[in-house]
Amino acid sequence: MSYDPTQITYAVSLHFTQDVNDIISAATKEIANLTGNTFMLDNKVPPHITIGAFHAEKTDEQKLLKIVQDFSKTQKAGTIHFTAPGDFNQKVLFLKPEKDDYLIKINDALHKIMLPEFSEGENGYYLPDIWFPHTTLATRLNQSQFFKALDIANKIKVPLEAKVSNIGVYICSPFLELERFNVE
Repeated sequence: MSYDPTQITYAVSLHFTQDVNDIISAATKEIANLTGNTFMLDNKVPPHITIGAFHAEKTDEQKLLKIVQDFSKTQKAGTIHFTAPGDFNQKVLFLKPEKDDYLIKINDALHKIMLPEFSEGENGYYLPDIWFPHTTLATRLNQSQFFKALDIANKIKVPLEAKVSNIGVYICSPFLELERFNVE
């Protein structure tokens, strides 16, 4: 399927239990307060790991949600092992999880059921062979903001274990949470 600019980009993400959300959210808020970069807060982006991004027509949104709901029913509540802060070109600061069997398999399984129906989104960055899992703490950082934010990220005690509680579906731009589905 080729990209059509009239299509919407949807993201499918893993979410964590409240105890870990509190740790990550506190760091995100502290970074925003210290740097003035409030993108994550302004857009109400919760702590998550995106496991797939797909293009679909608005008219296919309910179909997409149903596929993700059915997928969620087949998934277990795995544990994510965050190992360190990381960054993309000092513009995006994140917590880096270990890319273990749980993450590899859930990313691969999602793409096997979604790609026959929808095209990949976000330039294919979430496709199994090139996907780099991460939980963003701050984005769109300038150099000064990055180093301040990194100081805060380095205060997060790692290794940090996060249990997955549900799978969410979002519209990417503007950011909008559509629905979350529990995993067992």
